[in-house]
Amino acid sequence: MSLPLTTTYNFETSHNWRALHSSKWSYFPEDVLPMWVADMDFTSPPAVVQALTERVAAGYFAYTLDYPPLKEAVVERMARLYAWHISPEDVLLIPGMVVALNLVARAIGKPGDAILSETPVYGPFLSVPRHNAKFARTVDLRYVPLEGQAFTYRTDWDALEAAFSPQTSLYFLCNPHNPGGFCYARADLERLAALCLKHKTVICADEIHSDLLLDPQAQHIPIATLSPEVAQNTITLIAPSKTYNLPSLGCSIAIIPNPELRRAVAEVMQGMGLHVNVLGAVAGEAAYRSGDDWLKAVLTYLRANRDHLVDFVLQHLPQLRITVPQATYLAWLDCRNLAIDGDAHSVFLKRARVAVNPGTFFGSAGTGFVRLNFACSRATLDEALERLRAALA
Repeated sequence: MSLPLTTTYNFETSHNWRALHSSKWSYFPEDVLPMWVADMDFTSPPAVVQALTERVAAGYFAYTLDYPPLKEAVVERMARLYAWHISPEDVLLIPGMVVALNLVARAIGKPGDAILSETPVYGPFLSVPRHNAKFARTVDLRYVPLEGQAFTYRTDWDALEAAFSPQTSLYFLCNPHNPGGFCYARADLERLAALCLKHKTVICADEIHSDLLLDPQAQHIPIATLSPEVAQNTITLIAPSKTYNLPSLGCSIAIIPNPELRRAVAEVMQGMGLHVNVLGAVAGEAAYRSGDDWLKAVLTYLRANRDHLVDFVLQHLPQLRITVPQATYLAWLDCRNLAIDGDAHSVFLKRARVAVNPGTFFGSAGTGFVRLNFACSRATLDEALERLRAALA
């Protein structure tokens, strides 16, 4: 397959990420190819680098408890992308997505309540409740085989409704889904929102991958845009970190139109002395205002990598099944048909020297699966795939 390359950005350039203390590249020994944690092997948009350079050159790093320019950029972005009209007052700036999940879990409900989610799902959905005097209640998504070796997931509506109880104060939604890579359809979001309203359960929507749509027909619908009533029952979490490769700058965003919910989260954040990193806020504003050209280019590259990965699995790894993600840069591999002794993550690491995320990080429903990050150069992806083919031969 020919690889489309933009004339403006070159995502094939190799860098010594290990020398820059990248956790992705430094966690494992040097002979291991890291295809695990969800960040990209690409430099961030030039507009971000320029904005940070100018801010650092000012040489002034005093306390910055708020950053209105980023809030205004978020307001403009939501209106442009989704016709969602929010105000700067609806926006809280939070130092990280997992921090945001913890703040919401602590602020909403009471000790001993349940936080409901559908698995497999991003690991902190399952660990956050116990760190905040709650417990995780989970329902398995329904595994749906597709043509060839592909598969996806759908909600098991009967099981989900049965999982609600008077203790269920929060529902954690992941849309676009990590690790499944699918975008929830409007009808499914409407059904889910109705269930949460019926059971008086606040929705916390992790929509961090919402900018990373790989298919032209893929559509991200923020669940809060369904109706004013749903918006008042929803806390929406987004961030520039996955989209523009800024995770270490610690800047995430909570959109909370309901003033009571917003006040509850803000009070917990203030009590913990948390505020966003000013450089993260500067980078986020620059990305949202001037990063669209870079994003378009990186999505073209990621789409080609995804298609190349799926084709390789279909042609050379018949033992595996794979998602074809509509969004994210994360593939989810079903390894349960492999004739191996042990879990696939350990076998891939030991035999192929390729590091992927173990499926159990995403809950018991992930047993027998692994997640592979294809946001890397084509050369790195090809090397990893050839190593897997040789190891599984």
